[in-house]
Order: sequence, then C-alpha cells, then structure tokens
Amino acid sequence: MIYSFPDFIKQWIEKADHDLMSATVLIGHDPMILDNACFHCQQAVEKYLKAYLIYKEQETAKTHDIKYLIDQCNRFDPDFKKIDVKDIGIFAVKARYPDDSIDPTLEEAKEYLQIASDVKALVLRKIELK
Repeated sequence: MIYSFPDFIKQWIEKADHDLMSATVLIGHDPMILDNACFHCQQAVEKYLKAYLIYKEQETAKTHDIKYLIDQCNRFDPDFKKIDVKDIGIFAVKARYPDDSIDPTLEEAKEYLQIASDVKALVLRKIELK
C-alpha cells in the first residue's frame, strides 16, 4: 500500500506515541519495569525527531543517536537545541542486554518520560498536517 506524505509522518508519530504509552504503562506496572520504560522513552524521542525530519523532507539516518538527530532538526528550527535530553541515548542499545544492564531510578524514568513528552509537544507544534 502506498501512503501519502502526511500519512507517513502520522505513522511515525503513532509509533512514537505507542512507545510513550508503553513507557507510561511500564512505570505504573507493579513491579515497575524501569529499564524498558526508559528504552521506550528513548525510542519515542527518536521517532518524534525522525517524524520532524521527514516533515522537512530529509532522509532519516539509520541511527539511534538522539543528539545527532537534534542537531539535524536544529538546522531547521533552533527550538530543538533547547531540549536537554540528558543521557537518554544510553537506553537505545546499551540497556537492552544483561552485560550492559542499566538500572534507572523511578525519578530518572519519570524524567525521561517528561523529556519524551516535551519532544512530542515540540514536534507537534512544528508539524502542520492535514
């Protein structure tokens, strides 16, 4: 099936929204699953930024490097440089395997969730879809 340009961007946003919802559920789960929640926060940020780049008709690099993606977005809008993503990028790959296990605190997980929500809000303000 061939999708229109706005539909393709909406698909990226929908996938990012699913990651954001997953992170929220995992933080609220008993027991909390914070490493996976942070992974989904990182994934949401990555997808929202890529949606913006696609909106700007840029090819998205196959990368998990959030700082690189922010730099690419910043080329079009300096508001992206105002976002402090902390070290959310470590959850892209490193935290996914036992030998590199990272155990975030609840406070850290909530902070990453807020970062993902902030990136979502920024991207949605910058994208005009019909």
